[in-house]
Amino acid sequence: MLKLAANLDWLFCEYPIAGRFQAAKAAGFHGVEGLFLWQQPLDVLLAAQRDTGLPVVLMNAPAGNWQAGERGLASLPGHNEAFHRSLLIARDYATALGCRKVHVMAGLRVNGLSASTQREQLIARLRIACDVMVEAGIDVLIEPLNPEDMPGYFIDSFPLAESLINDVARNNIGLQFDIYHCQKIHGNVAHLIERYLPIIKHFQIASVPGRHEPGTGELNETWLFNFIKQTGYQGWIGCEYKPSTPGPESLIWMTPYL
Repeated sequence: MLKLAANLDWLFCEYPIAGRFQAAKAAGFHGVEGLFLWQQPLDVLLAAQRDTGLPVVLMNAPAGNWQAGERGLASLPGHNEAFHRSLLIARDYATALGCRKVHVMAGLRVNGLSASTQREQLIARLRIACDVMVEAGIDVLIEPLNPEDMPGYFIDSFPLAESLINDVARNNIGLQFDIYHCQKIHGNVAHLIERYLPIIKHFQIASVPGRHEPGTGELNETWLFNFIKQTGYQGWIGCEYKPSTPGPESLIWMTPYL
């Protein structure tokens, strides 16, 4: 059985956070994840988790001033205090919620700074993140993002993410493999799943090109789900998509996996 997690910053957003947990449970999801869970009161999250029994399987660390356009701090010069603070916030929330995976966003390319210099900064910061998180048994994840949805994001390809993971050289770093972003950056999703399987610690999915629920785009997600199962992958698949309709029809795709 696939372990499907609802992304609570994309799904059931018509409800407050506790209601999103309840809606995810009612829909048949086996867990939850989120980008901005640290913005919610921890006691509310803990109560919702107790009420539903749903594990929190992935969360993002704070990524800077999102409203001002920041998309992570890890590769940006300066920001040392803000970056360290973001790690402590994420570690505290993840530890309390039993979450063992934290996505650390790299940030955008910095004008006037060479890519190699920014890359060195990113490697050093990811090592710090790994060292902070390992104390709590937490994995640090990085994710390539496609340039259409995230223009200028530093980690813009899967080979770059792989090389960063190799250079960070920590046991608790891994790849967050988003099938939607992979298809938009490279295509050939199944081949790349197979290639990067040794470093994949989490999957995410949405259809391409609309970023809606599986089954509404150009990919055969049913085939891909079966392929992932055949690889022996035991982790989670986060459902990070925009429902194509506001009603329960956008959840019908899940029926075979419940």
